Amino acid sequence: MTSMQTSSIHFGLLLHNHQPVGNFPWVFQQVYEESYVPMIEALERHPQVRLSLHYTGSLLDWMEEFQPAFLQRIALLVQRNQVEIVGGGYYEPILPSIPDTDKVAQIRHLSARIQRDFGIKATGMWIAERVWEPGLPHFLREAEIEWTILDDVHFKNVGLEDNDLFGYYATEDQSSIIKVYATSKSLRYTIPWRPVQETIENMRSLATPDGSRIVVMGDDGEKFGSWPDTAPYCWGSDGRSGWIEEFFIALEQNASWLHTIPLGEYAHTYPALGRIYLPTSSYIEMTEWALPPQKSYTFGKLLHRLEDEKRDDILQFMRGGFWRNFLVRYHEINNQHKKMLRVHKAVYDAGATPEAGLIHLWKAQANDTYWHGLFGGIYMG
Repeated sequence: MTSMQTSSIHFGLLLHNHQPVGNFPWVFQQVYEESYVPMIEALERHPQVRLSLHYTGSLLDWMEEFQPAFLQRIALLVQRNQVEIVGGGYYEPILPSIPDTDKVAQIRHLSARIQRDFGIKATGMWIAERVWEPGLPHFLREAEIEWTILDDVHFKNVGLEDNDLFGYYATEDQSSIIKVYATSKSLRYTIPWRPVQETIENMRSLATPDGSRIVVMGDDGEKFGSWPDTAPYCWGSDGRSGWIEEFFIALEQNASWLHTIPLGEYAHTYPALGRIYLPTSSYIEMTEWALPPQKSYTFGKLLHRLEDEKRDDILQFMRGGFWRNFLVRYHEINNQHKKMLRVHKAVYDAGATPEAGLIHLWKAQANDTYWHGLFGGIYMG
């Protein structure tokens, strides 16, 4: 359903797609069939829907070996200016946890891969697990990254509210400036779980006459089809269209006022909302998991109680633990991390190149076994 209106708004959707280094081949294939292929098929059917996609290097490596034609399909979407490919650390490391030379090298390595496979320069990047520390802008700019996306909790921790987040802010370290978007927690909790029209009407209520606002959502691509029981819901079954098909149709029907746009394009078109300095943080669940067990339990209970009571005035100041505390909580993680640092020194002292040595080091920096959450992490290492 569409209606005439003079106000408008942009919608920036970024889907993060990742499989850990060394994951089972059948998992790669299953998630490919359940999530990655259906999303590209949906975009091919709906050329007016424009967005940003992030694929980690480990996933691109698998696609190149086992599904090379799929990379060509993504490249065609890029060529028709429908999709922007976003960079990051090649093997999805927690950037603050690895040596500075590897931060820059991993980002540059994925950017080179994106240039090779898709013919574009990656100007933005996905921060693994949105683990942010204030010194990162210096290294992101050294790697020629211009923008990134973090959780809205980072911004709310310094006093901003939802109405302050319809755009991006500029942050810096040592005069190296990075543009930073806030992903909307409310959208992450409604897409795709609430009716399509509810999401559309929510964005309609945020539109303004000048049309400069953008509402942003960055989330896992696997959420659409690979999470338990989501495949029929997202992609349809028994002749029923899925949530994504209905959503993309609605986006096209409302395109006169609801403008889908890749985040890099918006960042090049509109100015920053202001300057900001963000604290060390991650998404709120990660800060809960990083706490000692009893404190984590207490923090989670308090968080849910405040959410039930809709105490947003207090929730914005809720901060849990510090990601690096996983190295304290689990001696196995700390041992693995310190071994990685020793190997880093040995590899660089030997003058290794990406073709001989560095790749193996970078694989050992993949974030997945350096923490834990709902999906196991170190417990599956």
